[in-house]
Order: sequence, then structure tokens, then C-alpha cells
Amino acid sequence: MNECAPRDFATVRLSPADRKVIEHLAAQLSGTDPDTEVGRYVLQAQLLAAGLPARVRTALLRFRQDGDARGGILLRGLPLGQVPPTPEDADRGGGLRLLAAHVLSLVVGVVGEQFGFLPELSGRIVQDILPVSGFEDTQHSISSRALLELHCETAFTESRADFVALLCLRADPERRAATLVSPVRESLARLAPATVELLREPRFVTTVDGSFLRGSGIPGPVTVGPISLLGGSADHPRMRCDFAETKGTDPLAREAVSALHEAASASAHAVRLCPGDLLLVDNHSAFHGRTSFIRHGEGRDRWLLRGFVARDLARSIVNRPGAGRIIDIDYEKAASGAAPNRAAAAAT
Repeated sequence: MNECAPRDFATVRLSPADRKVIEHLAAQLSGTDPDTEVGRYVLQAQLLAAGLPARVRTALLRFRQDGDARGGILLRGLPLGQVPPTPEDADRGGGLRLLAAHVLSLVVGVVGEQFGFLPELSGRIVQDILPVSGFEDTQHSISSRALLELHCETAFTESRADFVALLCLRADPERRAATLVSPVRESLARLAPATVELLREPRFVTTVDGSFLRGSGIPGPVTVGPISLLGGSADHPRMRCDFAETKGTDPLAREAVSALHEAASASAHAVRLCPGDLLLVDNHSAFHGRTSFIRHGEGRDRWLLRGFVARDLARSIVNRPGAGRIIDIDYEKAASGAAPNRAAAAAT
């Protein structure tokens, strides 16, 4: 694992003047409820994003169009406003109405469309990522003690995000937690050509993240596949893999996943986020994960805000009831090839 210094990563450092402009724009979003007026809120954020400093917009638009060989872009020094003690529960949306959430929405409004998944942290378009008691050793985003495996976000669905935004409100007290970013191109360069070609074949399956099934009453894992893990071109590869969930369906495919995992781990860069840092990860050209850290409680724990962003929201229309911004998939039916969403199932 490589320790990623800011100079090694595509980084935009904000000046005091930049922060003042962004804080003023974010404050204008406070009159719209991001929970009950989701569509209006996102539209307002996108309109206001036109007022972001030109150099910030330029960097974000270039990233949207061309990506980055390192798989992400880092904005440092964003305004956060008042940050309360870290909540104990990630499901209540404690960060959704903070100024920091409005800042996140402004930034991602330049690169695409915010959306959410109904089962994941109540479907909010800005989610709290923080350690929760009882989940320390899981592969959920609310874990802490366990290494969160490298993954492409929501690899189990075609409606996955193009970008994942992570805004740091509070670092863990020991500064142990690091977000891992592993560029796909670096990983593939470590593999034999025959292994790379095998990854393009539909010889793999992946399971739905356990966090998406919490409270659903669905017993056991839901498997999606067969799928291929690699698409795109040699210069612009597109990956779909979660090392905690994705398996090969035959011995050679299983060996390929193992080799890819080893290569991705060797290519991973550790980014220790500070308050005011926003990391935007390209979900097709980089894996991301997180190192372990200690959960303390008492309001002192690490707290990030997360947003899912799509370049083109229309491609998920079949899974968005009412053409809203919240995806609602019946994962058991989707895996079996039946009606892919609850609205469609109800209509048949």
C-alpha cells in the first residue's frame, strides 16, 4: 500500500476567498429540505453550482469528462459550518441538513446527478458514514474494526454510481483511518494478459451488499450474475467488482479474482482525510476501501458524508419509482430475472 501524499493525488486546495464563496452558495440551499424535496433540492444545488470558483469548476468538469489515472480528485479546505458531535446511529440522517451536506451537493452538482438507494441508509441522497456499535467487524460502510475491502460501489447493480463523493466532517482521534483508492489501470498492469482477458468474460457472480438487505426480511445472500468484471478499452478500463462479494464461477475465474485482488491491494493508495476534505472517486476506474480504526462513541468518532452521483440518471429510470431520485430494487426478483423493481412488480 502506498501512502498518498497530497502532491501525488489530483488535488484542488481552496483559498479563503474560495471558501467564502462556497459557504455563501451553500447557505442558499438551507431553505429547501433535502429529505422531502429531493428533486427541488438537487436542482437548486446544480443551479447554484454555476457560481463555484472557476478553477474549482474547471477541475471538476475535466474530471467528469476525462477522469484521472489515479481514480479520483481531492478538494481540500471546504467550509463545513457547525459540526455537532458524531451521532451514534447512521440511519437518522444527522448530517443531511448541515451546511456541509449542502457543500457536498454543490460540488457534485458539477459532475452529475445525485441519487440514493432506498434500502441504504434510508435512501437519503447524502448519507452519514460513521462507526456504529454492533457493526465493527462487518463489511458495511458503518464498520470500524474490520478492513473495509476494496470495491466498486454497488457492483451488484447496473444502476451503480459513476462517482462516489466522501466529505470528511471529523477524523478519528488516532488518525488511523485511511480511505484506500486503487486505480484500475495500475491493477491491470500487474496482471498477465490472459488474466485480463478472462476478466472480460461473464464467468463471475456477485452478491448484494448486506447493508442493502438490512431490515428487508430476505434470508441469506442474493446473488447476481453471471457478469463480466472488466469492460471498456485498454486506455479507459471500466471495472465492476467488490472483493467482499464477487466470486468466480469456475477455478480459472476464481484464480483471476484472487490475482486481481492481490494486484489491487498492491496498487492501493492511502488517503487520510481531514475535516473539509472531499474525495471524489471514479467508481469505474478505481476501487476504494478503508483501513481499520477504533470506535469510541461519545461524539468523537470519524464522520463522513457520502453521495452517489450518476452522469446520466436516465439509465436507472426503470428502478426509480415515479421518476424520482431514489432507486428501489427488489433484489431477489432482479437476481432471478423477474420484475426489477417494486413499482414494476406491482403493475404486473
